[in-house]
Amino acid sequence: MKTTHVYPWIKHEKHRRDFLVAITQPLTARQIARKTGIPVDTGSHLIAQCSAKGLVTCLNPEQRNSRLYWLTSLGMAAKKQLCHDANLPCKEYDLPDINWSLYGWVCFNHRSAVIRTLSGPMQSSEIKRVLRIHQSSIKISANNIRDIIKLLISKNIVRPMKVKRKAHPRYELTELGIQLQQLLRQAQVGG
Repeated sequence: MKTTHVYPWIKHEKHRRDFLVAITQPLTARQIARKTGIPVDTGSHLIAQCSAKGLVTCLNPEQRNSRLYWLTSLGMAAKKQLCHDANLPCKEYDLPDINWSLYGWVCFNHRSAVIRTLSGPMQSSEIKRVLRIHQSSIKISANNIRDIIKLLISKNIVRPMKVKRKAHPRYELTELGIQLQQLLRQAQVGG
């Protein structure tokens, strides 16, 4: 399908335009909803429509939850046309070499909150305190955080650190963890 055939369909509805402009990296339906202000149900329906038109593709189709969507070449051409017509900047995005299934798994609310919060070697209780201050709406216990840390260690996203004269270990992000943290933070920034 050519851009000329699908472009009028995109321009016809504000949600479609907002959706295409908001995709600056692979995103889940919830992340798209957050960036655009579109309700999640509407965003999911919009993703299905755009997928049927060949504008987006799923990067981790084997997943049942936290599916990531990215623009096809047709979707990228339509986005460039939209940005050009609206005098908006449209920068190129090169997909990093990342396991997108793992990134989708990380996008679950509590996992992503823990990864975004890790700013250096931290204990589970420190992570909990920071979350309580900066994300008071998230309901997570220190035990939940410890369980998530164990999962993240098993996926090589976080590594434990022993600190002299400290009873409890600290945890820090690995290189993979830092890459995932950057993607999560970029996904959180508004359109």
